[in-house]
Amino acid sequence: MTDITRRTALVVSAAAAATPAVAQTQAAAATQWSLRSPGARTEIQARRNADGSLQYRVLLRRRGRSRAVLDWSTLGIVVQVQNTFEMRTPVISDFSTTEFVSLEHGNGEDAYTMVTGKRRENRARYNSLAINIRHTTTQRLLRLDLRAYDDGVAFRYVLPETHLSFHWMTQEKTEFNVGLGATHWGQAYDFYTMYHPSYETFYDALPSGTATPPTAGTAWGFPSLFETNGAFVLLHESGLDASFHGSHLETEAPNGIYRIAPPRQEEAQGFGANFPAAPLPWIMPWRMMIVSDDIADIVESNLVFHLAHPSRVADTSWIRPGVASWNWLSEHESTLDQAKLRVFIDLASEMGWPYTLIDANWNLSGKNAMEHLVAYANTKNVGLLFWYNSGGRHNIVTEQPRNILDDRARRRQEFARLQELGVRGVKVDFWQSDKQDIIKLYSDLMDDAAEFHLMTDFHGSTIPRGWERTWPNLISMEAVRGAEFYTFSGEQNYGPRAPHQNAIHPFLRNVIGPMDYTPTHFSQFAVPRVTTNAHEAALAVIFESGIQHLSDNAAAYRALPADWRTYLSGLATAWDETHLLSGEIGKDIVLARRNGARWWIAGINGEDRQKTARFDVAALANLSSAAPLVLFDEGANGFGSRRTLSRRGGAVTETMAPFGGFVMIFGA
Repeated sequence: MTDITRRTALVVSAAAAATPAVAQTQAAAATQWSLRSPGARTEIQARRNADGSLQYRVLLRRRGRSRAVLDWSTLGIVVQVQNTFEMRTPVISDFSTTEFVSLEHGNGEDAYTMVTGKRRENRARYNSLAINIRHTTTQRLLRLDLRAYDDGVAFRYVLPETHLSFHWMTQEKTEFNVGLGATHWGQAYDFYTMYHPSYETFYDALPSGTATPPTAGTAWGFPSLFETNGAFVLLHESGLDASFHGSHLETEAPNGIYRIAPPRQEEAQGFGANFPAAPLPWIMPWRMMIVSDDIADIVESNLVFHLAHPSRVADTSWIRPGVASWNWLSEHESTLDQAKLRVFIDLASEMGWPYTLIDANWNLSGKNAMEHLVAYANTKNVGLLFWYNSGGRHNIVTEQPRNILDDRARRRQEFARLQELGVRGVKVDFWQSDKQDIIKLYSDLMDDAAEFHLMTDFHGSTIPRGWERTWPNLISMEAVRGAEFYTFSGEQNYGPRAPHQNAIHPFLRNVIGPMDYTPTHFSQFAVPRVTTNAHEAALAVIFESGIQHLSDNAAAYRALPADWRTYLSGLATAWDETHLLSGEIGKDIVLARRNGARWWIAGINGEDRQKTARFDVAALANLSSAAPLVLFDEGANGFGSRRTLSRRGGAVTETMAPFGGFVMIFGA
């Protein structure tokens, strides 16, 4: 990883010169600064008003024309620190009233390699601007960092002074002024329950400004995608570490103005504060916006990783993405029976998959269960991942093992044992909060797991926020209403809604990081499945996850035709590049992904009508000229395959059945 940044400090006066990327204007009422990206495709403007308040807006620039995708929006935080030993006189700095101090402008180029994800090699160029201001009463300094990339912009708050006492951020006033007349694709932030919040609600499209439906959840979540003024803007955050909590958006959005919200106090059984605290200096998370008039730029963007902390894992050779067999979805209680678990180890061995996941309550399957299962898996050349409860005091879920990973000494002792046995990773479940204490637990767990060469997969969890760059051993996160809902008889509305949701996720949830949806099952469970077999097969490519946990039982995979087994046996789960070839949010999508010399092209239909997918493959580098293996729907429940392709030059057409799909493998 290289990061080359140039910064120049200056005190701005009326005669201050503008740079090509940074411009400043002054008037009696306000001072305004503009920062453009290296290719001048995006622009973020900030201004300090006459009353000392701060605002920003975001512009998209195309063919010499600018248009606002976020209009002027409030900036600011309220910070408090105790001033005396008796702690009776807190000093409050409300950065809604400020004095200007100075500017620092610069640029940088960041090159880094991802182990998992949609693109392996990344090179990100940006321009930057730091606006240094001072609270008018307390004289506390605040730095507002701005960055502009060609695919989006970001800002963050920094308290740059040094102070040993912990400061509290009691309010963040950040707004996103989308305005009315836009379309909002959003997910409700979960109600607090025994198992939530865990970002497992449905995504819906509603007019901007719509409050969170009271039956859906308590607020709006990240990421949120808007189509406004002929462009798309995806709101999210990155650079989150143990010094802050995870954020989302408030319930109400008056006039299309969305405001940052903290976690709810009742989360994590009420333990821990729902506002963050840290000593100074304090670097807070980036508020980021992916911006384009082409939805492909949203799907393909890695802005969340550009803004994340660089990798803390020097040697990543032991982190190996791949496919895993998984017992729990097809039979919840099978983890209690080692004989049934061995069937899934055998399946992984037969299919050439490197992993099997051993799910909840495996420790109740017999004495020395882990040792016996690892020994058996070793004879089959299959690596094992084991499930753990993250609790701890922060949840009351009784599934085991629990009360191990929340304590650092016990956690490290357990991880040392797993490493000695040759276990490859852990799945850690039931987090139920975005509070700072829980974010710290995520961070500490990933750090310790990396030290003991263990991959991590989080379920019942928060959303990705760029951590896969910082800790490459984080190979997936759930945070989605995934395939497990087919097994809950009380979720009968899940089946009919699944195709539409599947055609939303690549444009929204999967943009920000891996998604452990546990796809590609062909059986029927408690909730009837309306997706076709080819739709299910395509999800293993459409959905990105460093370890793809395929969710059906052994008999279903063994019964597949040879071509379908060939596809699943050779499936890649980490990609050198990803391209959106066609698609419309919630309706259909065709994605192309490359691993090495082989391309996978997959399409799904989210609607109950036959469609012809038309897309161009001419821009795909080194695409094999030989006919690919094509999997498609043959009849109502068939498994079609062929070695022919309807293609004229780069133009390809493929028919998709209602709720159907297809997969093409070039170079197979």
